[in-house]
Amino acid sequence: MAALQLILGELNYVLKYSSKRRSMALQIADGKLTVRAPVGVSIADVNALITKKQFWIAKHLNQTQHTPAWLEQGCVPLLGKLLPLQVRNAAASGVLLSGGLVIVSLSKRVKPTDAKLRQLLQHWYKHQASVWFAERVTFWQREMKVTPASLTIGHWKTKWGYCKSNAELGFNWRLMMAPEWVADYVVVHELAHLRYLNHSVHFWQLVQQYYPRHKDAKQWLKQNQHRLEL
Repeated sequence: MAALQLILGELNYVLKYSSKRRSMALQIADGKLTVRAPVGVSIADVNALITKKQFWIAKHLNQTQHTPAWLEQGCVPLLGKLLPLQVRNAAASGVLLSGGLVIVSLSKRVKPTDAKLRQLLQHWYKHQASVWFAERVTFWQREMKVTPASLTIGHWKTKWGYCKSNAELGFNWRLMMAPEWVADYVVVHELAHLRYLNHSVHFWQLVQQYYPRHKDAKQWLKQNQHRLEL
């Protein structure tokens, strides 16, 4: 790992060379900066690129390292509700929803870090999503008279759901942190693709027929997507 002193302070980064690359690229993941460069590029050229892009780097590093306000306040959002969060030691790690309280149990064998807390919450959110989306897909497919083939819960940065040509549906577990009516819109949206695998006028007319608030939901996601993160 290398370090560079910038206007914004010292920045650590990992430099990886590749004979297949033709240009340098910056990658930020898990709060770390990686520079990927062609073989033969000098350290001076790498540092020059980092210096030029330092404000962009700082912005994205802050985004990946940011702790959501609700987590700092000891709460957990679930379909439009903020539920109190309690963290305690236990024989085994896990998350339990009991009486409107989200209880995170941390095993004494693991170090109580923010990363471990987020890992447990993400697993819990995925379980909540599996149950909730299965119920809502069942409800809406009857209303819309369509038949999906399967259901997948995933984590994607740039999409909230998908519908494949084989009728497989996928939904982003992060929608569990959005209001219920917003997540419900995504269900209707993807089910509508079983009729129209595009975004044609007919597609939007079908969405409008079953979910008149679709424009409000799209706008909410656009304005608040940065909040749906762990």
